Amino acid sequence: MTSPGPEAIVDGADVLVVDDDRANTMLLHDLLEVLGYLPRVAHSGQEALEAAHARTPDLVLLDVMMPGMDGFQVCRKLRAEEATRLVPIVLVTALHETQDRIQGIEAGADDFLSKPFNRHELSARVRSLLRIRSLHARLERSLAAERRLSELKEHLVHLVVHDLRNPLTGVMGNLDLLFLQKVQVSDKHLGFLKEARRGAVDLLGMINSLLDVTKMEEGELELHRESTDLGALAKEAAADFAAAAERDGKSLVVEAAVDLPAVQGDRHLLRRVFQNLVSNALKYVERGGHVRVDVARAGPAQATEPTPAAAGGAAPAAGIECRVEDDGEGIPESYHAKIFEKFGQVSARADRKRSGTGLGLPFCKLAVEAHGGRIRVESEPGKGSRFVLWLPG
Repeated sequence: MTSPGPEAIVDGADVLVVDDDRANTMLLHDLLEVLGYLPRVAHSGQEALEAAHARTPDLVLLDVMMPGMDGFQVCRKLRAEEATRLVPIVLVTALHETQDRIQGIEAGADDFLSKPFNRHELSARVRSLLRIRSLHARLERSLAAERRLSELKEHLVHLVVHDLRNPLTGVMGNLDLLFLQKVQVSDKHLGFLKEARRGAVDLLGMINSLLDVTKMEEGELELHRESTDLGALAKEAAADFAAAAERDGKSLVVEAAVDLPAVQGDRHLLRRVFQNLVSNALKYVERGGHVRVDVARAGPAQATEPTPAAAGGAAPAAGIECRVEDDGEGIPESYHAKIFEKFGQVSARADRKRSGTGLGLPFCKLAVEAHGGRIRVESEPGKGSRFVLWLPG
């Protein structure tokens, strides 16, 4: 079913005419009816508000000088209501002073029509505002449909990914049984089984990352805080990749300052942050390349961004700064924000396949921010990358 065109709301539009002078409302009513609209009338500000609440009009022609509640007051009240805040309002007035026009604009009026009005001018102004209203309504419908589709997709992905975890756990369990029972297979087939389990572990990590990212986005992931040594944690995480780095001819070094203060953090989440950053760095350096992890004290001036407390005027806390640097191909500045978005990826070189899920860095950003920290990237093509994260001590 196609969306109605801009003319759909223009022809046959619901126009509310508000004026305490019944002769004026009758004249405007008849003229609007001849022009193809569906006019309604109200003879006071209160009647106008009640009519607008009963059925939202497509446009309001509003007299200014009315007893009791004047047009400016009615205009402000219509703008304050969610249902009528975007309805075009034309003030019909005999006032010509600039200050009166300014007051009308401040009240929320979209246009003015001077008394006595010209029939052709009335027709042109009404039709123009209705066309704008129609286009805006179409845009709102489109955005609402897009939001619904996005929410449906997120819900579907969450359900599918959640359901994938059970059969995948079963696959890993059966592979583990084969290893425990020491089934007699050739070295070649044993290698196949090990690769299958390694792939299953990677896939389970991706599933858990997606579920955790979704939970963190919705503020539903509970942090299990404990006293954590970030230096030791960084070394543990890097140790997981040491053998692979050596095999591939890549240097991986971790340096942690002595006597670092402990942080109150979720050890499991923060370890995964380091794992993601180190894995990402190793992925984009060539044989002979270098990856370095540094963990050191950082005062407020070294924080990647001001903490909320600092922004409010209170003294910002000192913390710990962790840097993961590589001398790989680097990241163009235009991608610095994109890589922290869910499923955001940088296009790889022509001779390198695009890899990863686009979940690692968004996970890092959300996990670090959940601890009150900040993360940023410093990089440019050909000069490697440095990921800097700051956590309060």
